[in-house]
Amino acid sequence: MMLFRQGMAGLVVLLLLQICPSPALADGEQGVVEDARATVAELLADPDFSNLHGLLARAHGAVIVPQLYKAGFIIGGEAGRAVILARDPNSGAWSHPAFMDMASASIGLQIGAAETQLVLVIMTDAGMEAMLSDKIEVGADASVAAGPIGAAAKAATTSTEFNEDIYAYGTSEGLFAGVSVEGAILIPDQDANHSFYGEPVTTREILQGDEAWNPRADGLRELLESVI
Repeated sequence: MMLFRQGMAGLVVLLLLQICPSPALADGEQGVVEDARATVAELLADPDFSNLHGLLARAHGAVIVPQLYKAGFIIGGEAGRAVILARDPNSGAWSHPAFMDMASASIGLQIGAAETQLVLVIMTDAGMEAMLSDKIEVGADASVAAGPIGAAAKAATTSTEFNEDIYAYGTSEGLFAGVSVEGAILIPDQDANHSFYGEPVTTREILQGDEAWNPRADGLRELLESVI
């Protein structure tokens, strides 16, 4: 099992090198933040995700992956840039975003789709703490389940039994679905954090402190704070 996990970690590094461009070549951190807001708004507007509102309203945090791309023919899998935000359980306020990279051998949403959008809702302290590590393997370092959709989502709104650390939702080419992210790897992008905030700052400092601040993230934060 350890050798398998090490092999997966090596594959993830190759995926990130192949798909995720450097900050200098990417669309820019502001583009990632704006796309993250659009992704959340799209999911919240769909009635099949009726229970997503309730989850976000009591979440500990969220990871948003606005564009998860399929790799080329030589290396299979998906990878993309992401942002993570933390929610204050007392005030309901959301932190500024920290940047991450995500990769997986198989996300398991829409086979053949070139692009996928994901929202991972973090429901526990343990899940949030795992996200602050140097590397997290979803499913191993924090438990995960596909978020209920459609009729299952409507039934879930009457229940408070959400026992996993993380619930995952995804869209792919206009199709909405609960999604399995078991085995996906998330790694902090410290260069992107530095670029967006103008100083070297860690994921923990952004999510748990008040030193990192950028008003260009207010649109995303306000959208999340409007969810009740």
